[in-house]
Amino acid sequence: MMMFALAGFVLAVGTTASASQPQPNSLMGNWISECQPIGKDGRHGIITRVTLADGQVEAETQMFATSECKAPVLKVNYRGAATIQQANNGSVSIDHSVDQIDLTPQAPDVVAQYNLGDEHGCGLDGWQINVPKSVAGRRCNPFSFPLKGTTLFDSAWIDGNGLRFGAFPMIWTNTIADRRPTGALPATYRRAVD
Repeated sequence: MMMFALAGFVLAVGTTASASQPQPNSLMGNWISECQPIGKDGRHGIITRVTLADGQVEAETQMFATSECKAPVLKVNYRGAATIQQANNGSVSIDHSVDQIDLTPQAPDVVAQYNLGDEHGCGLDGWQINVPKSVAGRRCNPFSFPLKGTTLFDSAWIDGNGLRFGAFPMIWTNTIADRRPTGALPATYRRAVD
């Protein structure tokens, strides 16, 4: 059920025009997306928090049972080493090497679905509520997460509206530098107020 909801979100992702030329240091800090409806008919929602600091990128994507982002059902945590530099196309290049990708089910129906076996639980069994498992190198429909140590090549755009990525955190197959994204995903991240 949750895997199909994520698949619906991936199908809805498109590219948009790029924003103005950001500076690499302007990306540093904490960022958060608004609640984004996903899944079949937008029945679920996600909120993603991203932190860029000290050569690291960390992110948490929280999936909810409702499109209003209520009732948490699934969480994905990511950490990687990041190199950020100016690009020539109005963007900043972000190369990040995967250190950790964990998935944590947070609802009984998600645990039951994941423990059905095969592709339902990323090829893993023994899922429990609020117990994370590494999914690095695993296929969790619709995503094929990269192995630990894999370098991902992304781009980012920042302007008065916020920060947008070309791939992160929805596309995990951008492992070739020459195929770095040239357009931004629709999700906009605002500076988080702590």
